[in-house]
Parts: sequence; C-alpha cells; structure tokens
Amino acid sequence: MAFEDSRDDIEHVYDKMIDNLSPELQKERYYQYFYNLLETGNNYCTFSSSRLVKNIDEEWVNALEEAIPHLQHVVMNPRKFIEEDRQVVNIAMARNISPESIQHLLAHSNMIDKVNEDGTVIPNRILNIYKEESFNTYENRFISTLLGELQHFINKRFNVIFDSSKDERGTFFNMESSIDNYTETIDYKLEIKIREKQTDMDNEEENSSIFTRIAKLHRQINDLASSGFMVTMRQYPLVRHPIVKTNAIGKNLHYKACHKLWNYIHAYDRVGYKVDFVKQEPTISRSFERDIYNSFLWDYIMLRNYMEQTDDWNPDRPKRKKEVNVKYIRQVLDEIIDGMDMSDANLRKLILNELSDLQLRKRAEKMTMEVAERKAGRSLPRKKSRRRTEK
Repeated sequence: MAFEDSRDDIEHVYDKMIDNLSPELQKERYYQYFYNLLETGNNYCTFSSSRLVKNIDEEWVNALEEAIPHLQHVVMNPRKFIEEDRQVVNIAMARNISPESIQHLLAHSNMIDKVNEDGTVIPNRILNIYKEESFNTYENRFISTLLGELQHFINKRFNVIFDSSKDERGTFFNMESSIDNYTETIDYKLEIKIREKQTDMDNEEENSSIFTRIAKLHRQINDLASSGFMVTMRQYPLVRHPIVKTNAIGKNLHYKACHKLWNYIHAYDRVGYKVDFVKQEPTISRSFERDIYNSFLWDYIMLRNYMEQTDDWNPDRPKRKKEVNVKYIRQVLDEIIDGMDMSDANLRKLILNELSDLQLRKRAEKMTMEVAERKAGRSLPRKKSRRRTEK
C-alpha cells in the first residue's frame, strides 16, 4: 500500500511538471531550433532496471518449525541423575559422614587409629560420599550437539538470504549527447542510479511470509543456543553421527522429534534458497525521449542564463534532417502498438497498406517534380549561335 501511495505522489508531481511546459513554449523559435539540434545530434541512452528474485525452499523451514516445540520442551526439562563420588579421605577432610561411611569403616579396621575407653572410635581415614545432580547424560549431550549444528544451519542461510534482500531493486539511466550548435559544440552527460532500499520483511510480497518464518526460527534457535542449559552442557563432550537410539530417544515423543530433525539436517545437502538476478531494459519511448531532451534543454538554458557572455545564434538556419534508423522505427512502432486495441493481423495489414500508400504517393510526387523540371527546361529561351564567316 505504501508503495502505491508513493507511486501516486510521483505521478502527481510529474503531471504538474509536464503541465508547466505550456504549449506556447513549444512554439518558441529557439525551443524548436534547439530541439531539432537534439534530435539530429549524437545521442546515446541506456535505461535499465534490475532486482533480485529469491526462491526459498520451504521444506527445511517446515522441518525446523515442526521440531522447535519439542526441542524447546527438552531444553526446559533436561534429563538429570544423581551422580555419586566415593572417596576415602583423611579424617580432617571429611565433609559428609553417612551410615555407609560407618559400615565401610567397620569393614576396614586398618583405618582406625584407636578406640577410647568410652567406646569412641578415632579413625585416621574414612569413606566420603559426594552426591550431586548431573546433566551429563547421553540424551542431554545429544540435544546440545543438535542445537550447535542447528544454529550453524539456520545462521548460514539467514545471513545469505537477508543480506541479498538489501539494495535489490535499482533503476539506472545514462545519457551521453554531443550536438553542434553551429557556433559551439555541447557535450552532455547524465547518469542516474536509483536504489530502493527495502526492509527484510517487505522486499517481495510473495516472499514476505517465508521471510517472517525464517526470522522467527533464527531468533528461536539462537535463544535456545544461548540458554542456561547450553551453558551447563559446554563442559561435556559432544556426540557424533549417527545417534545411538537409547530408550528415551527411541520412545519419548520429544526426543524422537529431535532425532528426526538430526537425521534431516545431516541428510539435507541443498543450499535451500536460490537468488536470481533479473535485469530489464525497457524501450525508451518517444514521450520519454521528449522528457530527456527537455531536461537537456533546461540545463543548457539555465547555464547560459548565468553566463555573462553568450554566443550569437540564428534560429532561422535550415533544420537538419534526423537520421531514421531501425531503433527509431522500433520506438515508433512500439508506441503505435501500445496505443491501439487491434489484432496483430489487422494491425499488420493496416501498416502494410499505409506503407504502400506512402510509397505510391512519394513516387507520384517524384514523377510530378521530374515532369515539372523537364517542362521548365524546355521553356527556357535558347541562345542564338553566331557563325563565323571567312572573308
């Protein structure tokens, strides 16, 4: 909608600028004189527009979207177990004396220094048992490895796809002209490059939905990769492909979905997107050519107006003939075809008939001129020749 509004504003301003070129201006002698010089001068114009068209494979996007809820559940509810560390330590370093420590001491009397009369036992060493929760399970190491590879998978595609979205539309115009103004030569160069910077989400309407989905996946996966679970799992080793199918991975709904995603990204060997560069070179129509020449004329007149001294000019000099080439004929035909609602067969017939009539008319005019010239030649008075007589 915003693009359409902007387009309407441009057309409105353009129409106002064209209206300011009053018909009276085109009747000015100098305007006609200079316009004729432009039409018959050496002009070179290029006009092109280009854009990047992105085709994204939705298969991998669907696969990631399907697995993300299960992956989030596993990260928020990781598997853990009680890890027990049993060590025989010096009695001074003992921190946790349990009934099992006493049983171990009774079975190892060599660790007893003495027994007091009141029955107090003085050991020199004792079994110390440390118990703590641990996340060092194969399932957790599998999930942490999956998240690392998934982050690389999505970041690589995200960066390329969204970097390609910038500066993707462009309009380029270049003009080089050289004209002979009888008293001076004028070299004119104009180059315009218009690049439409677009946001990542709205650069192509047909792809805006897939861009939004990829951006969401990118955010979700990177959030999971920087979670507290991943910080904890950094101290444990990664797992390798293929994955060992433990009871949890083979039967638990969430781990099964993660295992499916693991196999998918390891088997997916495609890029997942395609970027095509589309370039168009529209034909410069007669109306566009007219606007270009008017711009040239305006720049020249503006510059001349600020010069203290100007060369003499004579707009009554005979007009130069414009060279008619294939490009000019093609421009004229393009304008005819665009402005007529007629079938190709009828249009072809009409053009051929008009061309034949013009050729016959030209021949008739030529014959008439030749006849008139012959008559004019016969009507001229003949000079009397003098004969020289010998005496």
